[in-house]
This record gives sequence, C-alpha cells and structure tokens, in this order.
Amino acid sequence: MNFGSSTPPETARSILDRFVAAGGTFIDTSNNYNQWTGHGGESEEFLGSWMKSRGNRDQLTIATKCGARTTKPGDPGDAHWEGLSSTVVESAVKGSLDRLGTDRIDLYYAHIDDRTTPLDETVAAFGGLVADGTVGQFGCSNHAAWRLDRARGLAAAQGVAPYSVIQQHYTYLWPNPPSLQGVSRHGTPHFQHAGIEHFDYLAEHPDVTLVAYQSLLTGSYTNPTRPFSAQRGYAHPTAYTRNEALRQVAQDLNATPNQVILAWLLHKNVVPLFGPSSVAQLDEALEALDLQLDADVMDRLDNA
Repeated sequence: MNFGSSTPPETARSILDRFVAAGGTFIDTSNNYNQWTGHGGESEEFLGSWMKSRGNRDQLTIATKCGARTTKPGDPGDAHWEGLSSTVVESAVKGSLDRLGTDRIDLYYAHIDDRTTPLDETVAAFGGLVADGTVGQFGCSNHAAWRLDRARGLAAAQGVAPYSVIQQHYTYLWPNPPSLQGVSRHGTPHFQHAGIEHFDYLAEHPDVTLVAYQSLLTGSYTNPTRPFSAQRGYAHPTAYTRNEALRQVAQDLNATPNQVILAWLLHKNVVPLFGPSSVAQLDEALEALDLQLDADVMDRLDNA
C-alpha cells in the first residue's frame, strides 16, 4: 500500500527484489493506494516502474482493485469513492493498466461492495474484461458472503467468469462484530472481516480462494507502540486469551507471533497478504514458510 508514498523508493525496490529472489510471484496493489497521503495510484505507478526496470512482468501475478478510488483529489473520504458501475470499471481498468505499464491484470478485484449499482451490471463489466483477455480472473473484497454467492449466480446466468477470489480482513484474533459496522454511502461496511458465513461458503465452494489483508494487524502483534488492544474491536476478553495462546505457541516453537500467524493462515489454505516496510520484516515473514504446525499446535491455536 505504501510503496511509492511513505515507504522510500530504494527500500521498496529492495523489498521487491528480495521477494522475487526468494521465489515470490504474487503482488497485490490497488488503484487507490495511497490516496490518504497522496493522489492515489502511487503504488501502481511504482510497481509499474519497478517491473519495467527489472523486465520481470511475465514472471509475476499482479492483483489490483477498483471501486474505492476517490473522484475528488485531496479528499479520500468514502463520499467520493468511484463505485462499481460499468462505466467506472471500464475507465478504472484502463487507468491501472497505464500506471502498471502492462496490457493485462492477472487478478482484478471489486474493492468494496457498491450496493448503489445493480450487481448484475458490475458482474457483467468484470466478466467482459475476462472475456476479452484484459483480466485473467476477478474477485471481490469487503463483500458479505451472500453478495459473493449472488454475484456468482448472476455470472453463471450471464455465462461469464465468476468471482473466484474473495479478499477480506482476516487475522488470528477475532474482532468484536459491532466494531465493523461503519457503513459507507455504497451501503456496505468499509472493511469486512471474514466470518463464519464466509468460511461455510468456502467449504462448499473450494474453487473460491480467500486472501487475507491486514493479517498481522499492521504490526500490532509484535510492535509495542501499536498494541492490538488499541485497534478498533480487539479489546475484549477472547482477544486477550487468544493472544496469550499465540505467544505461548511462538515461544514453544522459537518463532515470532507474526511467523506463527502466517503459518497458521497458510495451513488453513488462506493466502495472507503482508506489507513489509523493510527487508528485515520480509525476511522474518519468509521464515514462516518453513514453520511446521502439527495437529496439536493447530488445536491449541484454534480452540484458545
């Protein structure tokens, strides 16, 4: 999110180079990153410049999003978000292709659920991008499970590609549900945590993949200046209990809490997104790939 803005260019390039050298191929961005501190699109622009300089576009899987980019420069508030009309989708994908310096997007997301636009219109717009080869596959982010299901049903009726990925906020700790009820003008909570309904749906539809954003709560598990209890929705007894279980498992495995969380998510076939601000943070995360969690450890974590 911060590449091209608050993360210095040299640092961002070093992180990406190290990621690719380690075998990484999947990079997630958005057309509105980082409009909170800039004009939006800086992340795509930086990534496009980096790919051009390295000549590695064909070795990467690039995901980006549309729907939450502001239409009023300098004011990133949700009142000005672009939404998901067919006109917006058509224009937004062209903007992302230009900033990324590519002729295709491997995975394209509906960033937020826009309930002011008919869902069949959005589905048709995304389906058309897959049909003409502009997009490899598409998904949704911050969507309720029933909206995901309805969209896939509409795609089947239209004979177009369906949502095959859903990206939600998901981490080891569970937030207090009322904390996630801030609703935008588009009629949906801004940031939706994956819940029981999502996992029920995923269990019945193995062709849909869950991608987790903010899986490490922006560093709150290990950074004492960013305690998870200070984040919205995580100051409750269950969160404290699970956090203690996490720390005990990390100590027993001689690992960091971040590494345990990433390994736990991977064990559950969830793709965790990770936004490092240094090469050291990336190296710590990469070690999670070698962390083995046996059935007993998974049980301790799941049932804390």
